[in-house]
Amino acid sequence: MSEASTAVLYDASLASLPLSTLLFYTAMQQELAISDFAEQLGIGALSLRQFIAGQTQRPRGRTLELIAHALGISVEEARERTTFRPTAAPRFADWLKEQMEIKGRFSRARLTRETGISDGALRNYLSGQTLPDADQAQRLCHTLNVDSLELAKILVADQTVRAGGQTVSSTSDGVQPDAEEAADQTVPYMIDTTMDEEPIASPSFKRNNRFMPASFASEEEHLLHLWHQLHPQGRRATLIYIAGLLAEG
Repeated sequence: MSEASTAVLYDASLASLPLSTLLFYTAMQQELAISDFAEQLGIGALSLRQFIAGQTQRPRGRTLELIAHALGISVEEARERTTFRPTAAPRFADWLKEQMEIKGRFSRARLTRETGISDGALRNYLSGQTLPDADQAQRLCHTLNVDSLELAKILVADQTVRAGGQTVSSTSDGVQPDAEEAADQTVPYMIDTTMDEEPIASPSFKRNNRFMPASFASEEEHLLHLWHQLHPQGRRATLIYIAGLLAEG
């Protein structure tokens, strides 16, 4: 990563950003798709996407080192940022519709023409079916003349919620609430996975810091019920993750 791309990390506005948002924002700044950004970092694209969406909260030690080095921050800072949660934000589809209205009834045809994003993709964005990749998000920022950090926050929050994860209420000073306060401000975390550190469970599933449900059948039914409540994109991502685990042995 070039010096120019890492210099943005010293901006005060990025001080309390979760690592997931910071990664997506950095990819946007370089106009890279997440898969290309992951290749640049030297980590798996699927792992990076899952981490940004909140499906994985604790990267492997080596992965964290690669991320920290690429972003120009210490491993300690990178690790601390993994505990930060995205700030609650409007759905991307609603935000995009509002921006098109604000910019003088920006038509979908014009947006397609000026961003180079296909009409089908834009139609899916506006209907809430899909979200743009980092490079597409940056094109939208250029065309609509909006702040890329604002859009990065919106997209990461949307991805997190779709995956059944947590967001926190915004605070006036931009400081992340402590763990106890955050627990009161977040939506229930449905599934929490890790790569190589001890799993963390939500209070209803946690026993002696491990997944030990009182009744496997009832908990299985509960998890299945929660899974069915996920957005279709979230369900697909969950299946992809499970398939990846099975493939790894």
